[in-house]
This record gives sequence, structure tokens and C-alpha cells, in this order.
Amino acid sequence: MARWLVWTLFIVAWTVAMEVPIPEPSALPGAEIIVTNKYLIAKAGHVAIYALMTVLSARVPLALRYRWLMMIFLMGHAFGTELLQAALEEYCHRGGVLGDVGYDHLGILLGAAIRWKWWTKDRGQ
Repeated sequence: MARWLVWTLFIVAWTVAMEVPIPEPSALPGAEIIVTNKYLIAKAGHVAIYALMTVLSARVPLALRYRWLMMIFLMGHAFGTELLQAALEEYCHRGGVLGDVGYDHLGILLGAAIRWKWWTKDRGQ
């Protein structure tokens, strides 16, 4: 039950983080580094977060025969958050970018590769 709770809280927190307005980087500490490397930081964040989400997803107690649904959910989440950003662009000042879905899927692939044994272990009832 605790693993499902951690997983759910992480998914909700990342979904909200993807939809809230982001502050102007020049107002943040280390602004010069952030502005110079904004693209690299943003895309590395997409890959890292989705890799972590995939690792967490592999740890939830779910029967092996349903494990593929978790992977479908992660891929759908990546696409859905970008669609939501596009829909809320006027309010959150962030546009949905299809390329980000590719980075998210790269993170999912890396997370699955890192914890392949967890993904193939049956934890369900």
C-alpha cells in the first residue's frame, strides 16, 4: 500500500509541476547558468523524472500480467501532460511540445532498462 501511495503522490506532484507557470529564470539564483543551459536542463529533467517514474512504477505491487498497463499509463501521461500544457498555454505560459514526449519516452526506456528485473517480477495477487 505504501508503494502505491508514493507512486500516486509522485505522479500527482509531477503532473501539477508540469502545468504550473514557471518563474522567469533571470529571477532565480544561478540565473546565468540556467539561462545559458535552459534547453539542456529542461530536457534532462524530462528524461530523469520519467526514468524515476518508471523505476517507481516497477516497484508497485501489480500482477505481471497487468504490468504492461503501467507502461501504457506512463506513455499516456507523457503525452497527456503536453496536451494539457498546450490547452492551458494562455494561463500557465507553457506550450506543449511534442518533442518533450520523445524525451519522456526516452526516460521511460532508461528506467525500464535500469530496473528490468523489477519489471519482470510478479508482485501481484
